[in-house]
Amino acid sequence: MRTRIAAFVGAFALAGSLVFAAAGTAAAVGPAAGPAGRGVCATQATAAFKTPTVDTLRAFGDCEIGRRMTTLTNLTSRISSSKVLTSSDASALSAEISSTSAGLTSLKATIDSETDLAALKADVTRIATEFRVYLLVVPQVNLVSAADGVFAAQARFATINTNLSARIARAKAAGKDTSAAQAALDAMNAQVANAVALATGLPARLLPLTPAEYNAGTAGPVITSARTALGQARSDLKAALVDAKNCRAALKALA
Repeated sequence: MRTRIAAFVGAFALAGSLVFAAAGTAAAVGPAAGPAGRGVCATQATAAFKTPTVDTLRAFGDCEIGRRMTTLTNLTSRISSSKVLTSSDASALSAEISSTSAGLTSLKATIDSETDLAALKADVTRIATEFRVYLLVVPQVNLVSAADGVFAAQARFATINTNLSARIARAKAAGKDTSAAQAALDAMNAQVANAVALATGLPARLLPLTPAEYNAGTAGPVITSARTALGQARSDLKAALVDAKNCRAALKALA
């Protein structure tokens, strides 16, 4: 599925009003990305595709930059309020967002002052190709946060392991059969270890990715792989929680 700007690039490679109309149709079914959803720049996009003038293209470009700036502001708030991001990862993400915001602000100034139609078309395409807010920056924030969330969960499960291990030791010293409780605890620890293994190294692979690498086709597979790994890690942690509950239930049955 193509974004509006990707459709815009393809449209200008061809000629004729029917081509612009077709490109507008393709854009309308592109993936939702903006803070207000799929149609946040629909009016400007339609005008730019149907009647590509300096004014319509500028309005389209300004809208697309505006919705990206809103998204970046929201991401900054998420990073600031995160309880799982490490300080180094939060700093790296914040720096990337700051750099992206500065680049978009500069590009908007260029678009707003451009009077040549051909140059303006090229400037508008740069919004997506040089910054990749939705296809790169947003996934980086989400996936790095998820990876750090796994590590934060590991610490919480370590506390649970300590508490349950102590209870198992006491029950065993009292002559109780703790095999079921121990098996559940071992399963919990194995699930947590699996989740941590899946998340380990992901921030280091995700944070350096650039729009140029995305354009070259090398960043996308890294993002896809990280998303798959973290989905499995989440499932492992959910299973670990079930194991912890089973361990408690087994210990309670021994009381």
